[in-house]
Amino acid sequence: MGMIDPRTPVLVGVAQSVDRTSAPGAGLSPQEMMAAVARAAIADSGGSGVEAAIDCITVVRLFQDSGFGAPFGGQNNLPWSVGERIGAKAKRHLYGPVGGNSPQMLVNIHAQEIAEGKHEVVLLTGCEPIRSQSRALKAGIKLDWGEDAPEPAEVFGKETRYASKQEIQHGIAMPVNIYPLFENALGAHYGREPFAHRQAIGRLMERFAAVAAGNPYAQLPVARTAEEIITPDEENRYIGYPYTKYLNANMFVDQAAALLLMSTEAADRLGVPQEKRVYLHGSADTQEKILVSERVNYHSSPAVRIGAREALKQAGIGVDAIAHMDIYSCFSSAVEVAADEIGLRHDDPRGLTLTGGLPYFGGPGNNYSMHGIAEVIARCRAAPGATGFVFANGGFLTKHSFGVWSTTPKAFERADPAVYQAEIDAMQSPPLTEKPEGAGTIETFTVIHDKGVPAFAIVIGRLDADGSRFLAQIHEDPGALIDVPVVGRKVTVKPTDTVNIAALA
Repeated sequence: MGMIDPRTPVLVGVAQSVDRTSAPGAGLSPQEMMAAVARAAIADSGGSGVEAAIDCITVVRLFQDSGFGAPFGGQNNLPWSVGERIGAKAKRHLYGPVGGNSPQMLVNIHAQEIAEGKHEVVLLTGCEPIRSQSRALKAGIKLDWGEDAPEPAEVFGKETRYASKQEIQHGIAMPVNIYPLFENALGAHYGREPFAHRQAIGRLMERFAAVAAGNPYAQLPVARTAEEIITPDEENRYIGYPYTKYLNANMFVDQAAALLLMSTEAADRLGVPQEKRVYLHGSADTQEKILVSERVNYHSSPAVRIGAREALKQAGIGVDAIAHMDIYSCFSSAVEVAADEIGLRHDDPRGLTLTGGLPYFGGPGNNYSMHGIAEVIARCRAAPGATGFVFANGGFLTKHSFGVWSTTPKAFERADPAVYQAEIDAMQSPPLTEKPEGAGTIETFTVIHDKGVPAFAIVIGRLDADGSRFLAQIHEDPGALIDVPVVGRKVTVKPTDTVNIAALA
């Protein structure tokens, strides 16, 4: 092995945890969950004196601070709370933004900071205690998870506004309503009849559930057949057609993960064995047109294509050289779009997940991909020289981060994301008409269900008159849209005081 720059960043410690068994009221607080995995990641590194060397602790934003509320009290500096419990006196305490891309994005940024000499040892952690939280609330148990540090945490970046007022009015505001829009567009794009497409989704996600069934950190390690996954029944009701409950990310989890990054010089000084070290060979961070109503179309993602291209180019490899990968999997449409754009078959024999996916492994909020990274790192260590790949997604197929990993030492480089982001930003979006009237064509749709019963349909369409895009709802017999071809159908649309109303022509 040749000489490597002492500032080269290297990932040296990983840890994960899951709680499936604690009684209501007995689960750990978020700060205790993260302290436990932080200690485990430090131990995993094999180094000594690591706690004292940590100069930055970063926590991925919790659901409680992403608009969901903190019923058992909030914390003004979770990184400090973790540091206090593990005996680390970091000079920087950073709290991440909303978005499932955050774990890989923060790794990319901290790796660059280490390379630039801004940090030597960074602890990155995150968790979700929503299983414990919901069980305690249901049992009427009050917990005290609140904690105030002397100083609030530094907050990363500016928050992204993922939905416009008009989108929210039409129900285009939550993942459970939006990812089905992508799914139905994909079915039409692939030229499949609706039921045949649902069967294909089932076959895809059956493979994910099988991986989760064998993963010791999965919240729901249960193998399910394709038929079980896609068939609506009392236990597995439709939420947003074509997605049943088993096709939705499961956020009712108690899961935590931690990563330890440091410079090669610090790893040498702290005695980290070479076999623990995994290097970031390539990385990229991109974002789509932020609003769903601005997307170029609903079956592709230019930002995923360009981000994967840049990360693999930086690593100097093609997609065929990837040995192990974890593709973000909140919903099957995210997997299908990513696979298409990265250049992977949906049934790639290498497998598209190492965790088992958010519906089955579990979806610990913004932190899911930290588990994906931990799984990739474990595979890279077990097969020195093999390449691992992580795709992390945030929002509504909105923000994307990529990491290419290997035990082979490599000089660190990171291209400025603004350079390749300009290519995405330059793409033209169809104009949006807020008060559409007249004949149009359905681009995509979903049927939103209430307790398994069709409630209304969300429609995104294009006016025949000028090709402009519109948002609308169908209120009359939305159940008639299930398992019949709808994308490409003609509608008439008109505005009302609240939402635009469409009817099949």
